[in-house]
Amino acid sequence: MNMQLQRNSKILAKALKLRDEDKQWEIFIVSMLKKLELSTEKRNAAEARYKKFGHHVAAKLGMNDDDVHVVVQGSMRTQTTIAGDGREKFDLDVVVKLSGPRFTGLRESEAFFQLFGEALRGIEGAGVPEAKSRCWRLPYPGEPFYFDVTPAIPMSQGITGTFLRVRDKETVWSPSNPEEFADWFCAIAGKKFPFQRRLLVKAEDARAKVDPIPQAPIGLDDILRRLVQLMKLHRDNYYRKLPDARGDARPISVILVTLATKAYDRMVSEEPNAFDSSIEVVLEVVASMPEFIERHAVIRVDNPAMQGAHIENFADRWNKDGGARNREFEVWHNRLTQDLEALFSEEYSKRSEERVRAVFGELGVQAWKNTQPSASPNILAGLLASSGTASAQPQQPRKIGSRDTLA
Repeated sequence: MNMQLQRNSKILAKALKLRDEDKQWEIFIVSMLKKLELSTEKRNAAEARYKKFGHHVAAKLGMNDDDVHVVVQGSMRTQTTIAGDGREKFDLDVVVKLSGPRFTGLRESEAFFQLFGEALRGIEGAGVPEAKSRCWRLPYPGEPFYFDVTPAIPMSQGITGTFLRVRDKETVWSPSNPEEFADWFCAIAGKKFPFQRRLLVKAEDARAKVDPIPQAPIGLDDILRRLVQLMKLHRDNYYRKLPDARGDARPISVILVTLATKAYDRMVSEEPNAFDSSIEVVLEVVASMPEFIERHAVIRVDNPAMQGAHIENFADRWNKDGGARNREFEVWHNRLTQDLEALFSEEYSKRSEERVRAVFGELGVQAWKNTQPSASPNILAGLLASSGTASAQPQQPRKIGSRDTLA
């Protein structure tokens, strides 16, 4: 099945190249995703809130500020955040590392978790903390974001095999390494294919010969990050109208990130000269993702940034739900593949509203309607000028899988 997907992706990429449309699609995709990123205003508002955590928690627990360290994790750290179309709040994941004598040698996680939840009460504007599996959710009523705050204890190598450990209802403690996971992802995302370097040299040469410097449209240069954003957007659009039971079993972001990053790393490391465009890389990565799911006695998608005997299995719940999460991944992955193939199979100038909606949702359709095919050199400006965002203040948190805080 995967071999067929890979053959299809190569055929489609070559067809795009022959139609000389791969760059047009890149411009459209990047433009759409940039519209869905956090605005500077939203990012600054969220950062201003989380910077207050440390002092508040330290004061509530009677600790020194130096023993409470707040770090951003997940999509904010990997720069793959999708803010959405305004109908749902965006989530910001942070870890609060608690050290000092009070937590040295702590063996029981439940009392620690509840103590931390109490310490979160009273944060200005945050609302009432809500307990999740590993974190506490602060809803921030009236704001376009909410926080998932995970308390963690450092110096935990002897207990979980990693520097950090977090509460787990089933195993008491679970290993966690958000900073190492983000570093792993970012290192691979920074790798470039030879065709990207050739295009960069060509663009620099063109700019050197033209005065004034032209406003060249941006391409799909940061391929892995843009692909992660595209997959999250497609997944969220796909599950938005499905029953909650299916939505609860949707593929979590950390699994999508891990599979895509492993596929990308193999391609850029082992066959860097086999690809001539970003669209070709995107299609091949998507086709290859299932190969990195281990299927033996149990299904595993291991944390690639974790070493030793206590490696975290991101897909551990796939083995405990009667196959629901495994089925949903397969259904969604097939749908993503079909939607991308259908989208790119059409001529760029004749792409249909339904094809655009399947991948990008209503915001994509609104941006597309504001784009005139005849103005292709200025497509980026047309897309960025279009609105398409909901005017009402979002009050519902985005539906994400449980334990999905690393990506």
